[in-house]
Amino acid sequence: MVPYAAPLPAVDRLRATAQDDGGWTVVARVAVDPRNPNLVGHFPGEPIYPGVFVVETLCQAMTRAVPGAPRLRTVTSIRFLAALLGGDEMELTLDVRPTTPAPSDPAAPATPSDPAAPATSAPAGWQVRGVARRTDGTVTAQLRAVFDAGADA
Repeated sequence: MVPYAAPLPAVDRLRATAQDDGGWTVVARVAVDPRNPNLVGHFPGEPIYPGVFVVETLCQAMTRAVPGAPRLRTVTSIRFLAALLGGDEMELTLDVRPTTPAPSDPAAPATPSDPAAPATSAPAGWQVRGVARRTDGTVTAQLRAVFDAGADA
């Protein structure tokens, strides 16, 4: 199964760093190639990296960087602040934090009665905050999203 919207590879380089609190810092980079056939009509003569491609970069980065291959559940906020044009490179920096099941969630695992029992380390999902920047430092997008724990978690 292809982990992204084929044939759109939306991550050229990726760096993921695990944090002590169980979260991740993920940095994904993608070059905006003006010859990419997906950009030809968006817009003729001045290709712009579409906002939906920014979301696809987010999804591919999460799938590749965070254990369990989490899947996007919702984009809670997204703001597009500047265009990414042909020849630009986007750097998407993500702050990824684990979520826990709500206590009233019937699917949540029961709390062990033995205080010495190990806590479950698998998160219920992930809260993500991201900032996209061009190479010149201009912020092009800000986003917030929620991902599930993934198929492998």
